[in-house]
Amino acid sequence: MSDNKKLSEQLIGLFNEYSSNNDAIEIISLATTDGFPVHHFSRLSEGFDVETMAAAASTLYSVSNAVTKQILSKSFKITFIESEQGNVAFVALQLNDKDFVLSMSAKGAMNIASLRLLINRLAVEIGDLDLANVA
Repeated sequence: MSDNKKLSEQLIGLFNEYSSNNDAIEIISLATTDGFPVHHFSRLSEGFDVETMAAAASTLYSVSNAVTKQILSKSFKITFIESEQGNVAFVALQLNDKDFVLSMSAKGAMNIASLRLLINRLAVEIGDLDLANVA
């Protein structure tokens, strides 16, 4: 089995575990910071565009990083977008010297604290995977 196929199966397992344990999760997405999707889970309609999600996550990563570096002189860790219908969290990951952004959206039934806890746990679990051959 190729390394990419094994990695893909590991990500599928993690994303399925997190989404099956909480019905409020709508999207889980891992992308490179230059806008390429790595893996994606969605409960949204078939019209949802994975490429657009990766590009948006990449853009938000860049903006968040620029703002935190300017104001705090540090790299950003997590960014939230709140809406009336739910929330989206974006977490910066560095894996094997490569930068990624993990995104998770949830319906309004999940508060930001729970979303933060889940996405941070998932980020740690992804960090434990062998991502040497990704992107």
